Amino acid sequence: MGRRRRQKIRRRPPKRIPDVYPCPDCGNTAIKIELHKEAGWATVKCGACGLEMLIDEVTSLTEPVDVYGSFIDKFYESSSTEAE
Repeated sequence: MGRRRRQKIRRRPPKRIPDVYPCPDCGNTAIKIELHKEAGWATVKCGACGLEMLIDEVTSLTEPVDVYGSFIDKFYESSSTEAE
């Protein structure tokens, strides 16, 4: 008599948060974020267009994706005030 074959369990790898983010100015995926948690600030730089911004709202629990969100908010806030 034959045995039942055991089915292999296929596991999906967990989704990761990206290390490089899209630039709102030029559209390239070239934004790198450098966190300085001890000093309480972070730098956001685009490798393609040279856009650079300093974010001061950094705590010990802040992650790069949080800094990117703050950067996007400040970028669109400053661009909407320039258009008026």
